[in-house]
Amino acid sequence: MRSWEVSGRRDMGIAGVGVVFGGQSPEHEVSLASARGVIENAQLLGWDLLPVGVGRDGTWHLGPGALHVLWQQSDQRRIPGRDTFQAEPGPVVSYPALPPTDAFAGFPVVLPVTHGGWGEDGTLQQMLLAAGLHLIGCGPQASADCLDKARAKSVLAKAGIPVTRGTVVPRTAADAPDLLHRLVERVGPPPWFVKPQSGGSSVGISRVDSPDDVRTALQRALVHDEGVVVEQLVPHRELVVGIVGRSSLIVSPPGECRPVGDLYTYEEKYAVGNPLFTCPADLDSATTDEARALADAAYRALNCDVFARVDLFLDQLTGKLLVNEVNTIPGMTSTSVFPKVMRAAGLDYPNLLHALHAAALE
Repeated sequence: MRSWEVSGRRDMGIAGVGVVFGGQSPEHEVSLASARGVIENAQLLGWDLLPVGVGRDGTWHLGPGALHVLWQQSDQRRIPGRDTFQAEPGPVVSYPALPPTDAFAGFPVVLPVTHGGWGEDGTLQQMLLAAGLHLIGCGPQASADCLDKARAKSVLAKAGIPVTRGTVVPRTAADAPDLLHRLVERVGPPPWFVKPQSGGSSVGISRVDSPDDVRTALQRALVHDEGVVVEQLVPHRELVVGIVGRSSLIVSPPGECRPVGDLYTYEEKYAVGNPLFTCPADLDSATTDEARALADAAYRALNCDVFARVDLFLDQLTGKLLVNEVNTIPGMTSTSVFPKVMRAAGLDYPNLLHALHAAALE
């Protein structure tokens, strides 16, 4: 037995699984918390795990001490829930870049829980596939399409799936003198949501109620990306649907995220948690069915694979459902909504891991 193998009961048919986390994005700490959730539950099942941590500097750490290494290096203020958990130290082998294929020997299946750019935009997925590894999750193209909010909505709209009205402002156009006129023409008058074109966890997002505030919001978003999405702010209820599977899908009942303030910020998601989250959401049966069907359609239109979270808006003025975005590596932390909605679908955390593994090998 390898020095870092988990002893105890093994589930039949489960080969070695690598869990990749960390990465070079503002969501680095969220990824560490997701990895903790996956690793703890997989160890309870007796899975043979290889923790794989990618530092902010691009260094890869393989072995049971990988989470400890990155946890010690992390910004503790950005740890979800200000978690005081301390990962146990252990042996690691470090590489300055993607390790050689034989470093993954015995671990042919890999689950990335890397949130944000590089880890979720298809780059990592392509690297892992090129190394001959089998992914638990979406492939490079679906990952790239979903992380780019503008591209995803273009794909959805072409498929006849309703989305919010919006436009992209590239960095080169952020100071254009006619910017406000063009935004009103393309998006309509404020209020608007202003957010990085690629990314998640509400990093860099702002609500703009006055045209005077849009340039500040643009600069905040441009810290994180080269392009900014400006979207119509629809008075809405925010719904979340989880999906697992390939040809045959397990679609959760919709849950509802109700923000404590005006905007569901990074701080609220991960410091406060989801104190007002409910699942199933308080909806009539027709709206519930429509939300699940719309999420299914969005998942398929974007060619998602194995699992994803579909975020919907229920327009409070018209009663219509809109797709906000599709997240190909949803959070797997103790406060994340994806494990909660999948629990409502009949999959507790350990069974969710089983379902993900089975779907990947389908």
